[in-house]
Amino acid sequence: MKHKVMLQLSAFVIALTVLGHCKPADPVPDSVVQREDTLSITSLRAINSSSIPSSVRITDPGSEGVFIVDQSDLSSADNTGIVLVTLKGHRYKRDFSGPASLAWFGVKTSDADIGPALQAAVTATDNLFLPDGTYTQLTPVHLKSNLTLQANAGKVLITLPQSYVSLVNPDNPAIPLDHILVDGLAWNVTSRQTGTYGPIYIDGPSVTDITVQNCTSTDVAAKDSTNWFTLKVQAGKTAANITVRNNTVQAKRMACEIFNHDNFNIYAGKDITVSGNNFHDCHFGISLSGPLDQLTVDNNYIKNCSLFGIEIAGAARNTKITNNKFEGVFDKFLEGSNDGNGNGSIVGGMVITGNSTVGLCQGGIQLYNGGTVDFSKNNFRMTGVLELFPSTAGGMFTENTIESSSNKAIICDESPDHTFIKNTISNKTNNGNQATFIAYGAKAINIKLTNNKIIQGKGGKPYDSLGGGSIIASMNYDEEGNPIP
Repeated sequence: MKHKVMLQLSAFVIALTVLGHCKPADPVPDSVVQREDTLSITSLRAINSSSIPSSVRITDPGSEGVFIVDQSDLSSADNTGIVLVTLKGHRYKRDFSGPASLAWFGVKTSDADIGPALQAAVTATDNLFLPDGTYTQLTPVHLKSNLTLQANAGKVLITLPQSYVSLVNPDNPAIPLDHILVDGLAWNVTSRQTGTYGPIYIDGPSVTDITVQNCTSTDVAAKDSTNWFTLKVQAGKTAANITVRNNTVQAKRMACEIFNHDNFNIYAGKDITVSGNNFHDCHFGISLSGPLDQLTVDNNYIKNCSLFGIEIAGAARNTKITNNKFEGVFDKFLEGSNDGNGNGSIVGGMVITGNSTVGLCQGGIQLYNGGTVDFSKNNFRMTGVLELFPSTAGGMFTENTIESSSNKAIICDESPDHTFIKNTISNKTNNGNQATFIAYGAKAINIKLTNNKIIQGKGGKPYDSLGGGSIIASMNYDEEGNPIP
């Protein structure tokens, strides 16, 4: 019996040995040969040999460049522009420095919709350059953090015939947007759809360090009322270090709107600069609304805005409105549109200095929310009035020229404790002058007029207090230099 078992074991061992000799050998891994082949994108993708080049020079027009194999990468997707994948799964990556070109991703000016390829490029790289040309975009592109999107200013035009939106935040509002630069792009919005968005629309995530500069846009051919740049701070989110500068825009609704309406009494938006822009033929040129902090609106040229040129709405803090020029037709070319009730509290005052009108400007100025405003060295010729309301109190008005064709040039309407020194205040051209300067209402008290040139229109008075208002006047004089009693 033992002998039989030994024979069986011996036979089993012999069988295993035979099978081991019959097993196929492991395949030889693909080898990388140190050479550079010249291929098209199609040819590279079709490589199926066990010997592959270490680099490939791509010859496709617009996509030319050197790609180097990355043997450690087993997962990157083929995106045409900077990653190409062979039939056997080898990843070749473009060797380059500086920005990637949108042309590398196969985009042509003849494309019916650059949206999908532009999205692929934005996803693939952090620094993207759009070659000169005119493009059509039908589908929006979602932005991401750490992105630079740039073009030669005035050399790239994106037409939007279907969607108002060109660039938008990610669908998931939990994904923040940080460190984004959009530079030199131009849009022509011709969409006939109904919408209230615009080429750049950010609504949902928290945002930090976003700059939009040297861009142009027009929606004169569009159907609906759209913005150009919109940034909404949603409830529980924040916005900081936002810069909109050196852009030229015509927008049917607002050229630039940044607002915080959903964070009750919370200054969730701060450090916002809108400067050096040319905004024209809009309903609003600039609107910064809700509890916002550290606002700078400087050196903008605002023309023909049917409602407001510059609007600071709500209880803004640390606001500077400086060196802006206004031309043409407005309802109000400068508007502080409410006292912030429910939107925070007014702390300090606006600084409004060095601003001017170009020629005679139709419209006027209202300040509901100026706080202890510092209003100096402005030069305004206007058809309207400088109107001050209750939450503008304790302001200092110095060295301004306020010329109005209305029956009054300035009215403090329930607005107290202001001081006016060394201003020229005139409504000389008005034939039905009520009073050039008026303090109106029981709260409009302690208004000081000192050393001002006051040039009244026909009839009326140089200054007057009505409805319980009071003025303390001294050393004021008329157009000829004569003292005004």
